[in-house]
Amino acid sequence: NSKNRRGGGVRGFVGRLLLRANWAVVSWVLRAARARWFTTLLIFWAAYREFVPSARSARSSESDSGRGVVSAPAVHSALRAAPAPFPNARDLVVVCGHAVFVGGDFTAAAAALESSWFLEPYQRTPGQAAALVEHMRTGVAIASKNEHSILLFSGGTTRAAAGSLSEATSYYLVSRASGWFGAENVDVAKRAFTEERARDSYENVLFSIARFHELTGHTPRHLTVVGYEFKRARFQNEHLTALRWPADRFAYEGTPFANAEREATSAEREKTVRSQFAADPYGCGDELGGKRVARDPFAVVGESHPYLATNPELAGLFAHCGGETFAGKLPW
Repeated sequence: NSKNRRGGGVRGFVGRLLLRANWAVVSWVLRAARARWFTTLLIFWAAYREFVPSARSARSSESDSGRGVVSAPAVHSALRAAPAPFPNARDLVVVCGHAVFVGGDFTAAAAALESSWFLEPYQRTPGQAAALVEHMRTGVAIASKNEHSILLFSGGTTRAAAGSLSEATSYYLVSRASGWFGAENVDVAKRAFTEERARDSYENVLFSIARFHELTGHTPRHLTVVGYEFKRARFQNEHLTALRWPADRFAYEGTPFANAEREATSAEREKTVRSQFAADPYGCGDELGGKRVARDPFAVVGESHPYLATNPELAGLFAHCGGETFAGKLPW
């Protein structure tokens, strides 16, 4: 019994000491709270916790950085800061797309068949496939003679029934499968790319200039467009005027019609299209704008401009609509 009392006495003694210590601390806090210096100390402490990052947070950030973990804003900043891959390129060669390849393989033999291309009724004529290949061959030949040029195949995913392959990618893959149309042109493969948003001839030019800027960081010194000969006037007059592109820095390389029958029908259609662009040079009215919507079946372009983020200096031109020529500042 005496041992139990001594043990209980020790535990009781320790408990009383702890209780008195707690009361002493509480009493000190209550007395200090009445003093102004304690209130000031609390204010400084709260401010320190609010505005000074803890050492633990700093160590955590360093650890994340060491593991390659980057916050979302840093990722976007890094992407914007990425250097252009071809800063020394000066000239742009554009091959305008007119159809999507739907063949089983991208061989030269398959590309020569009309059945390998998704063609509109007015395009279904003998020699049409050969005419498309001639566009590619011509563009490759021009770019191969200029080591400072970029070759762009331009054309979007314009036909729902043709699938999600773009006109531009169709031309690129056919050209590659054809060995770039000769050993002397193989070097062009390093400088050939696609522009997969354009839905008409005006966008072929404007979007290709914007794509060139993404690849080089600047505006092309000289622009060459490859297309049908019967469209020459549309590019040289309507499109160059709308873009205010200098005539002495532009060339149009026209290729022949598919055949004589196609030449007659195409010439008549071209009169209509030219009159539409004359009245609506930026293609945003009901007629031409409606065609663009119809030629974007997979909403690749949608309502937001595809090149606005990478070409902010063209924002005014991208947004311009109406019959008046855009009067704002242009990088060329």
